[in-house]
Amino acid sequence: IEKMEKIPPKILAIIKKGFESMDTNKDKKITKAEIQAYCKKIKCPLTDVQYKTYMGDVEEMNFEEVIEQHKPFMQAVLMMIVADTDKDGKLTYKEFKEFILAGADAVPEEAIKMIFEKFDTDMDGKIDLLECISACTKEEQCLIHIIQQSKY
Repeated sequence: IEKMEKIPPKILAIIKKGFESMDTNKDKKITKAEIQAYCKKIKCPLTDVQYKTYMGDVEEMNFEEVIEQHKPFMQAVLMMIVADTDKDGKLTYKEFKEFILAGADAVPEEAIKMIFEKFDTDMDGKIDLLECISACTKEEQCLIHIIQQSKY
C-alpha cells in the first residue's frame, strides 16, 4: 500500500486534481454516485454489480483513502479525468503523453509509446476506461507508478 508521503509531489498533485474534479459537491469525498455519474458521462456506464466488483462495499472515499487503499479502479478513473482533455472518454496518444510528461521530466518517447501500447489492448489508437482499468490492475502499470516507470 502506497502512503502519500512516498508519492512524488507532481504525481500526487495530478491525482488530487482528478479527485477534486470528480468531487462535484465539493465535500472532499468521492461517492459511488459521483463515480457512476462520471462513468456515464464518458459513455461507460457502471452498473451496481460492476461497481461492487471494482470497489467492494466502499460507498465513499476521501483523498487519503483513495491513495492508501490503492484501488486500481479509482486510479484509472482519476487518470482518465485528468488526462482526457477533450472529455470524449478516450485517451489519444497525445493526451496520454501530456499526462506522462506532466508528472515526470524528460521521459523518452520510446518509453511513452511502449506504455501506451500496453494500455491500448484493442490497438485502436485510443485508451478507454475499461482498458485503463485493466492496465491499472497490473501492479507494474498502476497510476502511482506509471510515470516513475516510464523513465526506464
